[in-house]
Amino acid sequence: MGLFDKKICDICGEKIGLLGNRKLDDGNLCKDCAKKLSPWFEERRHSTVEDIKRQLEYREKNKKAVMDFCITRQINTRNYNVFIDDNKGNFTVARKLDVNENPDIVPLSAIVQCRVDVDQQQQEETYTKDGENVSYQPPVYKYEFDYTMRIKVRTQWFDDMDFRLNTFSISSDKRRELMEVEQTAYQIIAALTPNAAGMQPGMPGMNMNGGMQPGMPGMNMNGGMQQTGMSETNMTGGMQQNNSSWKCQCGAENTGKFCEYCGQPRPF
Repeated sequence: MGLFDKKICDICGEKIGLLGNRKLDDGNLCKDCAKKLSPWFEERRHSTVEDIKRQLEYREKNKKAVMDFCITRQINTRNYNVFIDDNKGNFTVARKLDVNENPDIVPLSAIVQCRVDVDQQQQEETYTKDGENVSYQPPVYKYEFDYTMRIKVRTQWFDDMDFRLNTFSISSDKRRELMEVEQTAYQIIAALTPNAAGMQPGMPGMNMNGGMQPGMPGMNMNGGMQQTGMSETNMTGGMQQNNSSWKCQCGAENTGKFCEYCGQPRPF
């Protein structure tokens, strides 16, 4: 068989176009059949033909679960929406809750972890002096943030349901927009992992650039706060703060030990 010979889909039996083949571990998959797979499924290339057939059977059964889904709570984001059916103890993440999109219906009990990761990009600001760009002293930085919701689950076909909360990077000077995205993130965490309901937007529990500032509290497996060296905590998991305010290099006014927008520690 030549390199450019047309292949046959091992699922539906139809011919596959020149650019329409999706390789499987032991066969071929057409793009139309691939569209029917779960959007959270990432192991297609290492799946067998039998694996794909079993998943497509599951996806057909999932349509019935979509039709039976009764929305009791809904949290909207700029990209996806989180739908919850408290009556059946299920949830899903989708743009629309309909059979055509066929979003995976997942038990709330299958959630292992729910957190928001914040990716911070830093750029130094300068001014022009004698025709040259000169740094401020001390240096002044402009920050941009991207928020990713990460939901880990135990299902047969996928482990992660990750999606961006913002479409474009948000500048540190757009404080209202930052707070709105953070509020949405913590609404999702509180809804899917009730033990995290005591967390508030702006608290230093977000994962900044995939890591935490030294001494800051981190998320535990239930989405709540676990202590990692800080002793001044109140009953809701928030930080007890010094009343004196200070201004961070990013321009935000703060009273706590860390900037609530960029995570930088309070200067001594």
